[in-house]
Amino acid sequence: MLTQRLASPSDHLAMAASEFFIQNQDGYAGVSAHPLRSKAFRIRPYQSSDRGSIRRLCCDTGFFGKPIDRIFCDRELFADLHTTPYLDYEPEWAFVAEVDGRLAGYLLGSVRHDFPWLLVYEGSRTAMRMCSRSLKGSYDYHPRSRLYVRWLLTRSFRERPRHPQGAAHMHFNVAAAYRGRGVGLALWRAFEAALQAADIPHYYGELFSCPGRRPELAYRRYGLRVYDQVDTSVYTPEISRPVHLACVHKVLDGNDL
Repeated sequence: MLTQRLASPSDHLAMAASEFFIQNQDGYAGVSAHPLRSKAFRIRPYQSSDRGSIRRLCCDTGFFGKPIDRIFCDRELFADLHTTPYLDYEPEWAFVAEVDGRLAGYLLGSVRHDFPWLLVYEGSRTAMRMCSRSLKGSYDYHPRSRLYVRWLLTRSFRERPRHPQGAAHMHFNVAAAYRGRGVGLALWRAFEAALQAADIPHYYGELFSCPGRRPELAYRRYGLRVYDQVDTSVYTPEISRPVHLACVHKVLDGNDL
């Protein structure tokens, strides 16, 4: 006899996201604002075969849009820290932009109400692995990596902004060659439309900000507002100006990006 498991709330959200892409998969094939200088891209749901490319791009953009290697030399664990909670637990809320089969950008999302605790759990596991490798001398040739691990263990949890309760979360990156060409905006639109299809009214993200680089100001035109921000020392050796970690928040009202 066949049995069928009752669908949980997360199952319904996943089905809503999947149904959205089935109905709109042709609507997110686009061209950039500079068609003579770039190729067309398309937005599609994440596939397991994308994982390696997402992890590489995460590391290639980890330091203010530049490679993380200057700050932390262990790409494996850096990618674990910033992609595993999304890809292991909610891959149905991950979207990619591709050009000729190559990854141009990604957006990782979560709609779980316990996501902040999930980040703490997975982040603590990864931080312990970093600490173990540091104690074994794996980072002796790269002293800055040891400073990063020390910051993660002793200061990171105190340098986090407040988040709106019950909101979805997203994190995205775009490859350097495709920035300013509409890729990030297309990923954003797909995520917002999928949230609306699942009746999820608001979401937030986090970003680094400092004098001369204030992305939160540009995001205002898309309806995102700073919910909270805190000073962070994660890049203090490299950046002399004050650096802030900001939580930006948007309430969806039917007028998407």
